[in-house]
Amino acid sequence: MQIFSSKGEGDGKNQENKSKGDQAKELQAKYGGAYLATSITLSLISFGLCCALISAGVDVQTLLQQIGISTNETGEKVGTFALAYAAHKAASPIRFPPTVALTPIVAGWIGMKVDEEN
Repeated sequence: MQIFSSKGEGDGKNQENKSKGDQAKELQAKYGGAYLATSITLSLISFGLCCALISAGVDVQTLLQQIGISTNETGEKVGTFALAYAAHKAASPIRFPPTVALTPIVAGWIGMKVDEEN
């Protein structure tokens, strides 16, 4: 069941996703656990924030529509947890740039030696 979709969905989006997927694979290969720690932490924060906003009565569907992520009528029929999860997943493109930027910092914090050639 799809509740949210991006305005840019189509042929070009698959290439964009592949590019981000390739970037994620490179980060995983280069930083390993630091990438996972960064990605998982940002995902938990995102999901928690979505839950809190929806529980507080914020119209997340309208908010996402303002940034180009459209919703359908199914979103109005699901519970808070499901809507928060869908909003969290739809916000994935928003989380990716901070993940890319923060991963090297997290790697430094945990004292990870990174091979610059990879």
